[in-house]
Amino acid sequence: MDLLFFGAGLLILTIAERMSWLQFQPSSLFRPFFVSDLFYLATGGILLSLMMRDQALPWAGVFSESLQRTLADAPFILMVSIAIIFHDLGGYGSHLLLHRINALWELHKVHHSSRTLDWLATFRAHILEHTLRHFLSPVLLILLGFPLAAVGIASVVLAAWAALVHANLGVSWHWLEPILITSRLHRLHHVPATSERNFGVFFSVWDRLRGTLETNPTAPLQPTGVPGAVNTYPQTWPRQLVEPFVQRTVQKQESYKAAA
Repeated sequence: MDLLFFGAGLLILTIAERMSWLQFQPSSLFRPFFVSDLFYLATGGILLSLMMRDQALPWAGVFSESLQRTLADAPFILMVSIAIIFHDLGGYGSHLLLHRINALWELHKVHHSSRTLDWLATFRAHILEHTLRHFLSPVLLILLGFPLAAVGIASVVLAAWAALVHANLGVSWHWLEPILITSRLHRLHHVPATSERNFGVFFSVWDRLRGTLETNPTAPLQPTGVPGAVNTYPQTWPRQLVEPFVQRTVQKQESYKAAA
């Protein structure tokens, strides 16, 4: 059922992105590297997520049985709301780690390499990044004892919103920005000049609290891409799978030479 609603949301976005009066910029459905990003969606976005959830189920509530019982007895709508908050907070935390730790940043460059933002670009991410993100949310919520149904709804809401903020839509929702991240705000995160701003995916409050929310950019909205490698970072899935490790090897070699 979760996948059905998620798929319906993606279909709506696909149609919306084809309407010229809604587009941020002209772009065809089968744009360059469409197949590679479709593979990312199938493997990291769906298959890995389901596998990790299934592996976590036997360990549900492992941290505290009393907490699990308390969560189970709480009103369901409250559990869904809390799950959404913690799911997004976990996503924000993993996003910060991906930008702050050099080895993880090499992985995260894969996601930033998208030259054309649309909903499918949401899922372009190294398999190890997908693993980290899925563990901090939603797997961690399952381990804490949140009801699986609540976690499932939270996951669909967050994944659908992530696709929306990456979508190639020029619609402005400024009135939502005091609370939520919009496609306008997240697009700025993919612009090299402001890639260290707007880390949130759903709530904008995390960036507001940390002073990293960019609402009045001075940087142009194009191009998007990896800072310092907009035109040179590899775009195909096989090359992107190994590129983080190639770059780490090069960096180590350069550091050895500098120390010699």
